[in-house]
Amino acid sequence: MKKIIPALALLCLFTTTKTSAQFGKLKDALNTGAASLINNKQLKLLQNNPITTNFDDCNKADIMPPSFGADSVKKQLCSIKSQYSAEEGFTLKPGFYTGTFKSFCLQAGTSGPDKGNGYLYAPLVGPKEKIANMLIANWEQHPEIEQRKVQLLLWAIVAKTNFSKLSPDLQLTAAKLLNKNDLSSLGSTMIDYLSGEAMSKLTANLPEPAKTIIEIENKIRGLMYQANASFDQIESLAMLGGIAPADPNFPGGVWGLHPDGYYVKYLPHSYSRTEVVIYVPQKAGTVKYLPVGDVAVPASRGCQRLGQSNLLVCEAE
Repeated sequence: MKKIIPALALLCLFTTTKTSAQFGKLKDALNTGAASLINNKQLKLLQNNPITTNFDDCNKADIMPPSFGADSVKKQLCSIKSQYSAEEGFTLKPGFYTGTFKSFCLQAGTSGPDKGNGYLYAPLVGPKEKIANMLIANWEQHPEIEQRKVQLLLWAIVAKTNFSKLSPDLQLTAAKLLNKNDLSSLGSTMIDYLSGEAMSKLTANLPEPAKTIIEIENKIRGLMYQANASFDQIESLAMLGGIAPADPNFPGGVWGLHPDGYYVKYLPHSYSRTEVVIYVPQKAGTVKYLPVGDVAVPASRGCQRLGQSNLLVCEAE
């Protein structure tokens, strides 16, 4: 009997050690699986774009060449500004019109507009479409707010920034333009700034340009959370250098049909200024033109999408 006990003890020790090793491997597997699951969820969150408007949303069938109406007399919208109303916009009879409006970049990590790329109309859409639209629309009633500050708030939305962590100055601006429910929804985001190492692991298998855009949005979030970050720093991240390749099927100055029955072409001077030329056909009759909610979308996906405002530029600023 004395000889049997050590044998049993040895057997128990072997079994315990083996089981412990198995549980250790299982624990490692569970930890790895949990980390992978968390990473996947985090990556999906990073890829979930607040503003989704893109060239797929454009009417690419009803277009006219840039040369259409080249010799026509175009009425300046500034000359009929007195007929404008914030509720309905401009009332336009058949003919040609032109005006330059203040506009906004709605896609960080892309190149600025250039004359070679054609732009078509698309509606502002996406999970945060209503909030972005409200920011731009309500800005019309607050001339004391600089355009730069509204642009920063739009970049904050695009970059999935937690508004409760913005600088006091930007939070005050947001409070003037948005209601409490919107501010609350923008302050409950789960996305924070991630280290370069963490971003590299998360985006390792992503194709371009998705990888670059997500990484740039992360850097924008990091700057947004710094009270002393400047507009120029954030702008330099949001705007890539160089010119995006043009699509020969949609050259600069191409005309597109708006759902309201008129044709429009966009000639961006920069992301913050867009010249708009409008042609109202006889069959369309009288139309209303209210730009807010419209997006000038480039045929090249590497260029910035331009959200239009109602603010007409009638003199050098």
